[in-house]
Amino acid sequence: MVTFFDAKEVAADIVHKFHPLLVTLFGSVSRDNVGNDLDLLVVVDDADYHGMETDARLQRSLGKYYRKFDIEPFIMPVTRYVQQIRAGAPFLNAVLKEGRVLYMNNYVNEWLRQAEEELCAARYLAEGDFHRTACYHAEQAIEKFLKAQLIDKGWDLEKSHSIRRLLSISEEYGLTYDVADDDVVFIDSIYRGRYPAEAGLLPQGEPEGRDAERAVNLATSLLKQ
Repeated sequence: MVTFFDAKEVAADIVHKFHPLLVTLFGSVSRDNVGNDLDLLVVVDDADYHGMETDARLQRSLGKYYRKFDIEPFIMPVTRYVQQIRAGAPFLNAVLKEGRVLYMNNYVNEWLRQAEEELCAARYLAEGDFHRTACYHAEQAIEKFLKAQLIDKGWDLEKSHSIRRLLSISEEYGLTYDVADDDVVFIDSIYRGRYPAEAGLLPQGEPEGRDAERAVNLATSLLKQ
């Protein structure tokens, strides 16, 4: 059997030897934290990819792990990776949907960049009186910012959208933020009510200008922290 911790060890070895842009875990270990084999997608810079030679070198480098469990590594250059994603390749779509990123070059900076982008979008939408979407992007800015800080501390990314949970986990890593409990309740209500089937984006109904302003101000304050 192979575990998620085994996957992290193998990924760290690959990062050390190949300096990839991305290592993603998928398959049973990604879903259940344990499985019969290890499925990994490794994306490298175009200049570091030489076809079957690179694939063979990757498999040879993992020799000591093959004695413990079966590994199915897939390695490809970044240009092909991007092209196949844009073309809707079923294999990569499944990996993106169900996989777990074990390593990404500039991973934390990318999360922070996206948090800033979400905040800019929230401000722009609020100015145009698109209150619902402004609130949503403000929540996304906060979520991505908190996850970036946690990842930087060594946290294993989980698919949680609860700001309260992310703040609670942050405390375990020694990260504290100046945010009122009422604001946490408010910002969490935004994500829960994001679909049209809900009565409104917020429990008290459709968001208004003051709600969008509150969400944007809260996101701005947290990102400054």
